[in-house]
Amino acid sequence: MDALLKMLDGKIDQAELFHLCSRTTPIEFRCGKLESIKDKQIEGVALRVIDNGRLGFATTTDVNDPSGLIDAAIAAAAFGEEVSFTFPSKRESKAPQVYDASVANVSEEALIEIGEEAIALIRTADSQAEINVSIAKSVEKVAIENTSGLKLEEERTTVFVSIEVEKVREGDIFLLSDETQVRHLEDLNPGKLVDRLEEQLRLGKTIVPAPSRKLPVVFTPNGAIALLLPLIVGFNGKSVYLGTSPLKGRIGDTVLDPRLSIADDGTLVKAPGSGAFDDEGTPTSSTALVTEGVLQGFLYDLRTAALAGAKPTGNGYKGGLFGGGGFRSLPGVGMSNVIVGKGATPQARIIAGIEEGLLVEAVLGLGQGNVASGEFSNNVAVAFKIEDGKIVGRVKNTMIAGNTYNLLKDHLIALSDSARWVHGTFNTPTIAVDAVSVVGQSN
Repeated sequence: MDALLKMLDGKIDQAELFHLCSRTTPIEFRCGKLESIKDKQIEGVALRVIDNGRLGFATTTDVNDPSGLIDAAIAAAAFGEEVSFTFPSKRESKAPQVYDASVANVSEEALIEIGEEAIALIRTADSQAEINVSIAKSVEKVAIENTSGLKLEEERTTVFVSIEVEKVREGDIFLLSDETQVRHLEDLNPGKLVDRLEEQLRLGKTIVPAPSRKLPVVFTPNGAIALLLPLIVGFNGKSVYLGTSPLKGRIGDTVLDPRLSIADDGTLVKAPGSGAFDDEGTPTSSTALVTEGVLQGFLYDLRTAALAGAKPTGNGYKGGLFGGGGFRSLPGVGMSNVIVGKGATPQARIIAGIEEGLLVEAVLGLGQGNVASGEFSNNVAVAFKIEDGKIVGRVKNTMIAGNTYNLLKDHLIALSDSARWVHGTFNTPTIAVDAVSVVGQSN
């Protein structure tokens, strides 16, 4: 990479190299049987250049001959977007323990055994269910170097386990899924996934009709993504700069219920979205977004921070909002770890306090509705009816809708006293809100 940057001397004003080398071992079980074991390796380099105030970008997998990469990036800069940011120089950054040698060295046989044990446990609970399991371990090395003197490198490990259970009977297909993602092998506990899926299988044996009116809805951590996605879009510094976020100009205002605090923290030890730096080389940080209901700040990458006259928060990620963009995409504003503060009430007690409502475990069609304004409208994938504080059965063909800002400011019932990691980057408790529009259709 040093040699490549030297080749750019005198040709452009600024340059940044992003080098990714990753190896992933995915293992797939289909219908309870081992289907495939693969080994995927990716190595590539991305080059961003700024010349005469314009941005150029190019990528290559030919790391031994970068001449074409340089020519492509310089050519792109001639017609590229005008930018005003500067690539960061070297700064201190924390090492949040995102590499585990146990993950790098774990055998395929050990991973297969994890899948087989999960399948056996679920079959004990329901011998007729079809079970699919996906397991993957990945080891990646990220290196970033630029003409401002920055030179960074970090190794990261991940183990991912996803379990899907399908129960088919006449006139009904009941599809459940859950997943977990950890940096260190010692934190992996597929048994918790199995326990939750078994409980949902039990609760879903009876199908009941859903009412059509505004009701309390208890969103489990998995289901809470329906509420949280519009918020994350609103915290995006690009949305704020463009004026599409309802939160623009409201720092210091009470925008959510005082029981709610939300932060983005890329420095958490061993957390799924942590790293010493983002995909632009900016040190990750802990950014308070909402503290006791009061808006504190937004998330910025280099480009958006420069436009808004703000400081970058270490949230420049390839792939944008949810990251995972490999090396081929440009960085954009994304999340590291979104932490929603816990409450004081066990989930069981929250449910016990609901006279009539829904428990939502999963939704379909994320992003439907006018997300920028806080609106969501989703069909439920897995949801259960609550009557007199008890779950009485599963609902089908049901839609929920509402405005996140309104519900979390004026209609928050409770937050559970425990939280868990879901969807890779969210750590959230169960969230119960009132006045959600529920539309149930005849089954």
